[in-house]
Amino acid sequence: MAIVMVTVLVVAVLLASPAPAAVAADDFYAPPSPLPAAAPGTLIRAEPIVAPAGARAWRILYHSRALDGRDVAESGLVVAPSGPAPAGGRPVMSWAHGTSGLADVCAPSRAADAASAVPYVADLLARGYVVAAADYEGLGTPGPHPYLVGPSEGRSVLDAARAARHVDGAGAGRTVVVAGHSQGGQAAVFAGELARRYAPDLDVRGVAALAPAEVDRLFSAAETRPDVQGFVAMAAEGLRAAFPKADVDAVLTPGVVATLRELDGTACLFTTLAGFRDRGITVLRADPDSVPSVRAALRRSVPARARSTVPLAVYQGGQDQLVLPDATAAFVARACARGDRVTARVFPDADHSSVLDAAAPALLQWLADRVAGAPAPSTCRG
Repeated sequence: MAIVMVTVLVVAVLLASPAPAAVAADDFYAPPSPLPAAAPGTLIRAEPIVAPAGARAWRILYHSRALDGRDVAESGLVVAPSGPAPAGGRPVMSWAHGTSGLADVCAPSRAADAASAVPYVADLLARGYVVAAADYEGLGTPGPHPYLVGPSEGRSVLDAARAARHVDGAGAGRTVVVAGHSQGGQAAVFAGELARRYAPDLDVRGVAALAPAEVDRLFSAAETRPDVQGFVAMAAEGLRAAFPKADVDAVLTPGVVATLRELDGTACLFTTLAGFRDRGITVLRADPDSVPSVRAALRRSVPARARSTVPLAVYQGGQDQLVLPDATAAFVARACARGDRVTARVFPDADHSSVLDAAAPALLQWLADRVAGAPAPSTCRG
């Protein structure tokens, strides 16, 4: 049963976050050394890539900020309709992708069909959006990837939207909406929480999160769910990347780091999950809450601890076995209690992957209404 569950979960996640079909030239992803100081969102370079019909697309390298304040280079892509942009520029939808892995080769922008693989891209282009899609810190570019560290991901997503404005020919304006799935759902939520403080130059109108992941719940599930061991191992490395003073090794079993090192450099999601499954590795030897430095690091990535600065839509599959519906309902309840304006909807027959299609009409309309300036509805009670 466990093997069947793992297979189903892996297929579901890979459908949402395909592994790169071909690796782009590494020299594009190598930032200048030393990296000249520049504001977050400043474009370092852009190069044209294959685009959907009627559109233009670019792979981009841009400045962002690590949680310790370091100026870091990050990669991603931008897709825009062909032809002149309207006065004031086109609205930007900044997409946050689901889990792809920890290795640089797993960065979505490295795929041969990267621009066409962004969910909803054809619909978004037809509606006149520019689509920006971050790879996230350390994914594609040098340095470790802070997997499931929400504040890092949120900065990446906002800075990709900023960078889109500097791409010649994209016609991107300052009006921005954000959407993401799974890991990207978490990233989108944090982009909404950070927007007004971190990126006041952007007019972020709303955030849509599909099956948003929560790292603390992932760790909590590790004891009883063999299917999530690979995810937990990646999340532990994500904490180590963002919070080097956190004693992550105190909560891990001895084989975890060695397995990740063995897989590092080439392993994307499927290989990582299979590596832990096939070795029968249990990742945690101690409750993360029992180690104060780890507990503090995990709390930095708990969503809805701070009030969102923008309206929020949350879409969840009722049959999701990876991000459980009860977990998403608890997150929505916290957000409502903090005074957020939340539209929440469960699609009873959808799972972790198929929620992308099930939610598409509602999500696209919700984003369009935010761009148009319509008042955001709320399903919060009271």
